Amino acid sequence: MKKIFSFVIAALAAVSMYANEYEQIPMTVEQWGWSYNCTVTAVEGGLQAVTKDAYGAMSTGWGEGKDLTGWDKIVVVVESMEGCEGDWWKLQAWLNDTTDNVKMYGDLGKEAVDNERNYLVLDLHQAAEGFDITVAKQLAIQCQPIGGKFVVSQVYLEKEEATAIDNVSVRNNGIRYNLLGQEVDENYKGVVILNGQKMIVR
Repeated sequence: MKKIFSFVIAALAAVSMYANEYEQIPMTVEQWGWSYNCTVTAVEGGLQAVTKDAYGAMSTGWGEGKDLTGWDKIVVVVESMEGCEGDWWKLQAWLNDTTDNVKMYGDLGKEAVDNERNYLVLDLHQAAEGFDITVAKQLAIQCQPIGGKFVVSQVYLEKEEATAIDNVSVRNNGIRYNLLGQEVDENYKGVVILNGQKMIVR
């Protein structure tokens, strides 16, 4: 019983060390009411935006600026799109800082949707030169077909946790480590990382 309990604790520790951190951005009409050239309404499954002209955008703002330091990406999950025929259309997310003239973009184009991908990602590590990550002011989701319609179910910030395991796997050369990255000998019992691989030693 003691061995089983130790194994469960070790397994939970391993899972928690790999768990990413998330922050949901609220999906309400009030939050995303800074729409341009489109109407935004709450529907089952999220927020729907319908463009009134060649393109339109729904957007949320953070007033004086939101500090995104430490976050790795922004993920936008799209539940449905209509009126997006043709090779030229695209759905795009963009982020600007309080200077209003420095932006970064992420696209969800026809090729991605044809491959059944329904989300787009803004990689915060690839910000445009001069982009101030500490004062992100506005996030917009823009659709470019005339009369395009799309539903967004969730938008969230994601942080990919750096773990002791990741660091250990690089420097493993036949040496055993525990989950804390400490070197252990062959008599050590529990979860062991050896040459980048986890194994249970009983």
